[in-house]
Amino acid sequence: MPRDNVSRVKKTNTIGILTFIGLRAADSVFQYALLQRGWASSLIERLGATAVSREMIVHVSTGQLQPQYAIIAFMALGSSVKQILNILLVLEQEMSPSSAVIIAFFNTLCNTLNSVLSVWAVTSQAPGPDSFFGIFRRPFLLAGIGFYSAGILIEAVSELQRTAFKKDPNNKGKPYAGGLFSAARHINYGGYTIWRASYAYTSAGWPWGLGVFSWFSTTSRLEGFQSLTSTFLAE
Repeated sequence: MPRDNVSRVKKTNTIGILTFIGLRAADSVFQYALLQRGWASSLIERLGATAVSREMIVHVSTGQLQPQYAIIAFMALGSSVKQILNILLVLEQEMSPSSAVIIAFFNTLCNTLNSVLSVWAVTSQAPGPDSFFGIFRRPFLLAGIGFYSAGILIEAVSELQRTAFKKDPNNKGKPYAGGLFSAARHINYGGYTIWRASYAYTSAGWPWGLGVFSWFSTTSRLEGFQSLTSTFLAE
């Protein structure tokens, strides 16, 4: 069973928080570079596999990411923004620098796997050079975006609702079962699992998305696993 990497001591560790924010912000830049600068493609080729052609990833004339890969990079950015807001608005426990590094590394690893698999010829979902409006002709891509957005919103809103409940002195020691938590006991974990799986699906197709969904939906039930994810919850 994973060791819980989040302290149960309720206090602020400024260095730990800043470390986490810095690493999560850096991850979004790193994921963009993996795609736009061809680092992910180079890694695939060094492993003896075949990457999709450069023009499928970036516009030849502008060097900007093609819509499919811009969406994947945006999903990485969205995960960082959500987790940074979470640590600023939700977290009550102490976040030590070592915990910040471990948790940030785990999320960067997940995102990096998505970025690398998105350019592997076997798993890439890229349709080739396309326009932004071409996205609307691809229902499966729209589904990935929709479920990703819904998952992040479910996780974020449920945690903010519970935090607001916990901050009321009249509710001290009481369990929260209102708001989105009235729909499911661990609705926040459910939201996290949905957006993680949707991000994976958008990057590398349904087999990878299904695998990620199965893994997170199973391991999120283990005590302490939340310390490896974005769900730093006020207790």
